[in-house]
Amino acid sequence: MKRFRKEDLSLHHFIRFSVLSEYREPDTNITLEYNEAESTPPSSMVYDSITPMLPVPNGLGRGWSYIDTYGDITEQQNSVTVYDSTGSVISGTEYMVDYIDGRVITSGTVTPATVTYKFFYVSVVNEWEDVYAAGAPVISIHLDGFEKVGFQLGGGRKVVRHGYLHIFAVNQGERDDLKELLYDGIYQKCVPNQDWPQGTMIDWDGTFSDTYEYSLIQYSGALQFDNVKAFNINPPLLGGIPRTDVSMLSDLNRYRARIDFDMYHFEEG
Repeated sequence: MKRFRKEDLSLHHFIRFSVLSEYREPDTNITLEYNEAESTPPSSMVYDSITPMLPVPNGLGRGWSYIDTYGDITEQQNSVTVYDSTGSVISGTEYMVDYIDGRVITSGTVTPATVTYKFFYVSVVNEWEDVYAAGAPVISIHLDGFEKVGFQLGGGRKVVRHGYLHIFAVNQGERDDLKELLYDGIYQKCVPNQDWPQGTMIDWDGTFSDTYEYSLIQYSGALQFDNVKAFNINPPLLGGIPRTDVSMLSDLNRYRARIDFDMYHFEEG
């Protein structure tokens, strides 16, 4: 994994769990339904969460919270609670959680009935084509060009990445809140530049990775931000549509904003 990808992952993790921490929402006493097609009894029994919540908690760029607070390096202990049919709490040692698809997986020793969890209300993606699939509110993180310049005698370098946060909100108030929250969240802030030697916290199957290891890139400083600018995006109206006729505009493009920034760090050669 190259440095660019590691910095991108570090930025995503920081925005998800630090900047957007107040946008983790609870979904309580949600029914768990046995998924026969995905189960392989008796060793693997899969239960899907059935919720009317919108936006869908297991939608693209969302999912259940897999750590309790930013800075934690082990799996959550308080963000997901599973209950049996009597309302008693089932020990976390009796099941695994698929945080991406919103599932509880047991080995058949217990029968879960309901679950209470925290989920990511704001979708965070890094591909433009994912924005429409995710649905508002959604933040698209995009790191673009970069340059590397010497900053001291020897092999030291300053690495600058040019980035953008595209904000798509449900209404004007939400757009303005997210815009200011994200601006304040990165302005004059530092982000640990993780090495991700064994990959991310989430494994391929949506469960917390047993091999995740927290470490920082050696001989490299923290990620910092400069030239941070925030502004609204007003989409052009086609064919002289009156500005008051917002029904003619895409829902996603109706309440947009963007934050431009330079993300930089210093590294030894």
